[in-house]
Amino acid sequence: MINLTEEAIEKIKSELTDDQIMQLVYLLQKDKLVELKELARKKCKTKFVNVMRRYVNKFFKDLENDKEFKRPETVNLLNQTRKTLKNVYKFIKNKEVVDANSLLRSAFENLIMGMMINESEDTYKEFINLSIDDTTRQYTKPQKLRNDFRKVLRKLDGDLFIDMNSRDLKDFLDEFYDKMCLFTHSTILVNAMIEIEKDDDLDIYVVALKQNTYFVELLLYLCLKYLCNYKKDPIDITYLLLGWYVLISDVSKEKITPEKMKKLNKLLYADFNKEYLEKNKENVDFLTEEAKKLQEDIQKNPTGFVELLTTLVK
Repeated sequence: MINLTEEAIEKIKSELTDDQIMQLVYLLQKDKLVELKELARKKCKTKFVNVMRRYVNKFFKDLENDKEFKRPETVNLLNQTRKTLKNVYKFIKNKEVVDANSLLRSAFENLIMGMMINESEDTYKEFINLSIDDTTRQYTKPQKLRNDFRKVLRKLDGDLFIDMNSRDLKDFLDEFYDKMCLFTHSTILVNAMIEIEKDDDLDIYVVALKQNTYFVELLLYLCLKYLCNYKKDPIDITYLLLGWYVLISDVSKEKITPEKMKKLNKLLYADFNKEYLEKNKENVDFLTEEAKKLQEDIQKNPTGFVELLTTLVK
């Protein structure tokens, strides 16, 4: 980190504009911000991720030892979700966005099915019927499962969905699932990711994928907590929010320029898919704008961010 005397700083200030002074302060604090961000990343892992996974292991052990638990199939499907998520993280590490999304969809499907066969006898009867097909299927259709899963989400601890009405919750689950399907099936989006990967521009998509994967893992934790009727709350929500900051801050401004968004639109045949892209533009814009805004806010007030992070990582 750069060290200057007060006298030297005052002399520099007298010769610079306000914007230049702001940039100077940012440069002076930049090393400290990087250091604190890495401390925040470690803190999130120890206080949130590791705690969540430790309790997931505990809940599985409790369920497997519970001879009165009525659905061992539920435990097995949720355990498969856990195993699949581990492989998703491996793909994320290597920036294999397409394969990671395909596996994440599988993990999400197993999670929902696992919970619904525990909650609904009709769903369970269809689940164990190997002769059932799409013409006779009723309770295990993907849309029906997601619709019924809303009732489970209302029962989960954590109040994540308490402010969402039934329709919004349906739209949220459908959109989350449909986005992963675009990567699973041979769509133009798969082609776009391959082209973007050639220029090493997948950062924003990796961040979105990480967020989605942590979301499914958090759902797994909450579902297991519900099944075990565990009333304590070992996770501090502060570190969930801090983790979001760390993820977003991993995207540099250079990765979210208008030129790069223009390239994506070209790869997705924007003129032909105008209706679909306009419908989903708000979600894409939100993530890119949040990443840009965070970088700008840090540059405007680096000292404030240093103080905030210092407090949170203590």
